Amino acid sequence: MARVRSRIGWLKEGDANTALFHSQARHRKRKNFISKLISNDQVLTSHEEKASEIFSYETLLGSCEQRENSINLDNLELSHHNLSDLELPFSEEEVWNTIKHLPSDKAPGPDGYTGRFYEMCWNIIKPDVMAALAAVQSGNLRNLQLLNTALLTLLPKEDAVMVKDFAIQPYSQFRQTSY
Repeated sequence: MARVRSRIGWLKEGDANTALFHSQARHRKRKNFISKLISNDQVLTSHEEKASEIFSYETLLGSCEQRENSINLDNLELSHHNLSDLELPFSEEEVWNTIKHLPSDKAPGPDGYTGRFYEMCWNIIKPDVMAALAAVQSGNLRNLQLLNTALLTLLPKEDAVMVKDFAIQPYSQFRQTSY
C-alpha cells in the first residue's frame, strides 16, 4: 500500500515542475553519468570514445569459447517428450492467463507499462498484441527488430574509472536470439 501511495504522491507532486522534481532529476543524472573512463593510460571523455571502449571490453561482455568436452545426451537414455504443442499458435486464452499473472504494479519491459495496464486495456490492445505474437511465431520479423535488442546498464563500483570497475546488468525484454 505504501508503494502505491508513493507512486501516487510522485505523480501529484514529483512531476509537476517543482523543486522536488528537479532535484531528483539532477541527482539521477549526476549518479548515472560516466564523466570519464581510463584506458591504456588515456582519459576518454567523449561519448563515442567511452562507448567504443565499453563495447570492445570482452571480459565484461563475455565471449563464446570452444568446449573441450561435451555430453552426448542420447547416451543418457532420458525419456523423450512430445514438444510439438510448443509450435502451436498462441491462443487468446493463453495470452490472457499470462497477463492476469503479471505483477500489477511492475513493468515487464522498459516501456513502463505495468501488468495493470495490460489487464485494464486488454480489450483495446488485444488485436495488436495477438498480431505481434502471430508475426513473431510465423517468423515475420521485418518490423520487430527491437524485440531482439538488449539494454546494458553499467553499475559503478567504488571510484569507477575503468570499464572493469563496472558491473554489467543486462536487461532484455525478450530473450536474445539471432535470426
